[in-house]
Amino acid sequence: ISLALNLYIYPSIYESVQINKKYAEYSEIKTCEEMKKRFLTDLKNEEIFYFQFGIGYDIELAKTLMVKYKIESVGMGCIIQPEIECYNQLVNNYLKEKYNDGIIDY
Repeated sequence: ISLALNLYIYPSIYESVQINKKYAEYSEIKTCEEMKKRFLTDLKNEEIFYFQFGIGYDIELAKTLMVKYKIESVGMGCIIQPEIECYNQLVNNYLKEKYNDGIIDY
């Protein structure tokens, strides 16, 4: 029974751990310039993220970003972090340039 339960909950725990690693990785970046470098690396590796701030997590926005653009959305809570907001602005600019569409349009 224990093995079955562990196999059942493992995917959700693994996903949570991966999100926490991503948060820790990006929260160590302290300037907008460093964040721009990281964005270019993510763009090159085709692993772009969008960090959502606020009380609620916008599930529809997350679905739209994933389906239309293959951009993973990460919930960050209420405290807006300027460096990560810089990354979000780069994502928005990228969408406007490449697809003539921006996150603000949703």
